[in-house]
Amino acid sequence: MAILNHVGLTVANLEQSIEFYSKIVGFDAPPEEWVFTIEGEWLSKMVKQEEAVAKVAFLPISDGVVLELLEYQNAGRETENTRPNRDAGAMHVAITVPDTWAFYEKFKEQVSFNSEPQVVPSGPWAGNIVAYLTDPDGTSVEIVENVA
Repeated sequence: MAILNHVGLTVANLEQSIEFYSKIVGFDAPPEEWVFTIEGEWLSKMVKQEEAVAKVAFLPISDGVVLELLEYQNAGRETENTRPNRDAGAMHVAITVPDTWAFYEKFKEQVSFNSEPQVVPSGPWAGNIVAYLTDPDGTSVEIVENVA
């Protein structure tokens, strides 16, 4: 049986992303000891990048699961996610909120939403209210209000 360990996101600016995911999305800020740098041959082999170095932060989610933010320090890296949801390999993070419309109204001037909240018309989530926004790097974040 597989159990989710963590979700990892590569970001352009670790501090900016920590602020976004903690102050806007609502994750707990990482404890000081959960912000650190990793490097070495093991990392380079794993990510297929010579001399890989990454600043990392773990933001607690629940029951030991974390949101892992990684800012690679290597030159030549992309600093914006331009991959649309329709493309293979695209990803998003979905966050449950108590009131999608209230979240939208509170943050619509601070972050980029794709649209106002939408009601899911069919399927297992029919009736739920959802909205997509983008984080500072262009990665999609879905806000979900579980109504159904």
